[in-house]
Amino acid sequence: MEENNNAPNKPETAGEKQPESKKFLVFYVIGLFCVALALILLSYVAQVRSDRRLSELTNQLSTQTSAAEGANARVQVLQQSVEEQSKILDDLMQQTGTENTEDLVAAVEALSSQTAVLSELLTAQQQMEQGDTTGAQACIDSLIQDYGLERLNGTAQDALLTGEAAAVFTTLYQQTRPLSSGAQAGTAP
Repeated sequence: MEENNNAPNKPETAGEKQPESKKFLVFYVIGLFCVALALILLSYVAQVRSDRRLSELTNQLSTQTSAAEGANARVQVLQQSVEEQSKILDDLMQQTGTENTEDLVAAVEALSSQTAVLSELLTAQQQMEQGDTTGAQACIDSLIQDYGLERLNGTAQDALLTGEAAAVFTTLYQQTRPLSSGAQAGTAP
């Protein structure tokens, strides 16, 4: 009997295994589809993320490119400006007879000083013409104090005034000296 009980159990087990194996196969296939779907979704999310990053990098690159182009344009403008200023500097050096920028700067400073002296000398001359000898004397004394008598009357090696301008200064100096007392005579040689 045991054999009989065992014999009918075997065919039932085989019959039960077929539906279980079908269920297992169905769950296995469903699981594979779920995994495939999850991988597809992950791939899509990764693609969207990389597209956004690529878009950001493209925008950043275009911004940097435009900034670089702007910087290049400014550099070109500055180069043109430097070339123009260099030409002007060369022309000034030729006109003043200087060979380097230090000599040119000294020449420009001398011209600036000469312009200031001539302006003050013109003021003193106008004051003398108006009869304001004291004002003219103050202008002449201020010039002598600032620049020295020899540079103004043209006798110094680095004279500010030469020729006619030195003669005008000397005339004005002599016209204002009779008004000077002994204290003023000490400042003039």
